[in-house]
Amino acid sequence: MLQHLRDNSRGVISFILIGFLVIIFALTGVEALFNWDSTANQAAKVNGETVTEMDVARAINVQKQQMLSTYGDQIPAEFLSDEYLRKPVIENLVQRKVLSQTAEGAGMTIGAAYLHEQIASSQQFKTEAGVFDNNRYQQALRNMGYTHGTYSKLLTEELVINQLQAGVSSTAFATPAQLSDVVALSFQSRDLAYAVLPSTKIRESVVIEDTEIQTYYDANQKNFTSEEQIAVDYISLSVSDLMKGVAVTEEQLHKQYEQNLTSFVAAPERQAAHILIENNDSAKIKTVSEKLAAGEDFAKLAKEFSDDLGSKEQGGDLGFTKGDAFPGEFEAALASLKVGQVSAAVKTDAGTHFIKLLAEKGSEAPKFEEQKASIEEQLKRAAAETEFVAQLEKLREESYNAENLAEVAQALGLKVQNSGLFERNKGKDLMANAKVVAAAFSPEVLQDGNASDTIEIDASTVVVLKKTDHKPSQVKPLADVREQISNTLKDQKARALLNEQAAKLIADLKSGAKFEDLSKANAVELKQIKAATRSSADVDGEVLRYAFTMSKPQVGASSYGSVMTAAGDIAIVALEAVTPGNFEKVTPEQKNAIVSQLGTIYGRNDFASYQKFLKDAAEIE
Repeated sequence: MLQHLRDNSRGVISFILIGFLVIIFALTGVEALFNWDSTANQAAKVNGETVTEMDVARAINVQKQQMLSTYGDQIPAEFLSDEYLRKPVIENLVQRKVLSQTAEGAGMTIGAAYLHEQIASSQQFKTEAGVFDNNRYQQALRNMGYTHGTYSKLLTEELVINQLQAGVSSTAFATPAQLSDVVALSFQSRDLAYAVLPSTKIRESVVIEDTEIQTYYDANQKNFTSEEQIAVDYISLSVSDLMKGVAVTEEQLHKQYEQNLTSFVAAPERQAAHILIENNDSAKIKTVSEKLAAGEDFAKLAKEFSDDLGSKEQGGDLGFTKGDAFPGEFEAALASLKVGQVSAAVKTDAGTHFIKLLAEKGSEAPKFEEQKASIEEQLKRAAAETEFVAQLEKLREESYNAENLAEVAQALGLKVQNSGLFERNKGKDLMANAKVVAAAFSPEVLQDGNASDTIEIDASTVVVLKKTDHKPSQVKPLADVREQISNTLKDQKARALLNEQAAKLIADLKSGAKFEDLSKANAVELKQIKAATRSSADVDGEVLRYAFTMSKPQVGASSYGSVMTAAGDIAIVALEAVTPGNFEKVTPEQKNAIVSQLGTIYGRNDFASYQKFLKDAAEIE
């Protein structure tokens, strides 16, 4: 398609597509392709050690993938922009660099075997059967823009940082006094009484006069303003729509199939096994080499000597490769072997390999029936893309200064559609597209009445639109909002009367009146709750939360207050007593859980303080 667009397009659609692919190449494997000198592209420097632009690009790419995996298309596009992510990503990389330098300076290391174990046990690299898959591993690295070497370095850094964090955090502990204080607070109980003053009766008695509605309307007209609306005619031109009108004959399908066969290259697939020896262990390498030369069984040697935990139990079997699953040196050595042969020692970033070619199979050319559907789509798309480029230029020419879009659509054999009135932020389908909304409400379209320029929805779809109707923002008539205003005023008056009633009752309670007598006089139920805890289910949620914020009363007295419930009623609350949690009544399991939680909290705080200390002391450019 790239060649097709290059040959035919004079517009900008192809440039967008090519630019997109260039970005993808830039984020996936550029280091391996060009052996880029990353020190010349410094994003930051920490104690003389460089954080490269490549590090930043990879980290941004990984962050985007994680955000998309978590939130999908619900995440706003601006949150995925490089500009939005760059600063926090660099800050994170700088902090990681500070921590890894500290850990390495303290002599903390990660063994090669443990690193391999971490990779082999990662779920994202396993098959559905739970077995490590090297092909899946290599593909995942390519998607993230890493080689085996750079990913191993990143994972080593992360594991060393985890060691450092564990070392600092594990020293945190809670004293007996702190534990006792937490128990006293967490297991505290409260005696309380409350009565709920319902808002419904008071609201029903409220009368709102017409003059009040008019006064409120006059004073708050900005709250009753309608949104500006516009309706547009629009023409959509897309490759997918043009494909529907393309007819392909059987003769064309067979001809294209034959052409495809001439360019088909049977890429052999090779099944590899290896024995991996890490850390340049020369004695081990010599031993394996001698045993292989003596004709000992490769699979048995792999189980005994290989450091690749993901394959050693399978006799070193790594499965099939088409020449792109393993590092270049590995693939080159494998390609030079005949079935059953074993290579001499081969060095890669992972270590030293002895490689055996277990099997080889050639790829068969696909049959016509297998390829028919894809060839048909290929031919239709090629014809539609050619037509798209021509139609795009014609659409631009015909829509420029057009009186209406009907004539434009007729000239191109397309349809005019109308959006109906829509608001700036409440359009649906195409009218919710940010580019379309911006064009529709632009001065050129909205005020001057011109047709828009072609709007690129995606790499193969453009739209042109022209205003057909417009309703400016205006204050809604009083008749349209009368009921809304009346309800608002009723709520306000009812709430004021309810608060006034509650204030009077609280004042009477503080003056010595009995809660039971007042509740009867006001025809409300008085609820007495003894030893309520923070999780009591028999107390209104808002009342319970409020009760645990109230001041502890004097012995023999009560504290009083009021709170609005979720239903909009007012609850009068009397706090009668507060009983601290009894340390002796807490079970050993509960005490252990509290100690663990406190240790985690204190450890996290200690490590955060330690991080800040290290960063403040570091030389950061």
